Amino acid sequence: MAIDFQWDKKFAIGQVRIDYEHQMFLELMRNVSLAAEQGETKEWCVRLLREVRKYAEFHFYSEENAMLKMGYPEYLSHQQQHSEFLSGLDERIEAYITDKIDIEAVVVFLLDGFALHSTHSDKKLAKFLTKNPA
Repeated sequence: MAIDFQWDKKFAIGQVRIDYEHQMFLELMRNVSLAAEQGETKEWCVRLLREVRKYAEFHFYSEENAMLKMGYPEYLSHQQQHSEFLSGLDERIEAYITDKIDIEAVVVFLLDGFALHSTHSDKKLAKFLTKNPA
């Protein structure tokens, strides 16, 4: 069963670049879910998961650069959340590869992590960036 999710304005934080990157992140997650639903091979699903992982790392680095440039006071805490997410994703990809969990469990982790982070921590960041424009 695929988990289909679309961009929703509740995910928007009001920062054009970050919102765009979030939309791309959701698109990549949707690709994984659809591939699983369509019965693509495990190897293909793993490739897509690794693409999601690489994009997440890029996006987090991008966000962290904005935080550093603007002197965001919660940088270390936010960076730690990013690190924990990537570690959790790595663990789940490995668990999927070794048949300990199914692809749906990885997709649920991705979506839950994305939704929680974007609607809480990233909105806090956006508020700071709006008050302290470059």
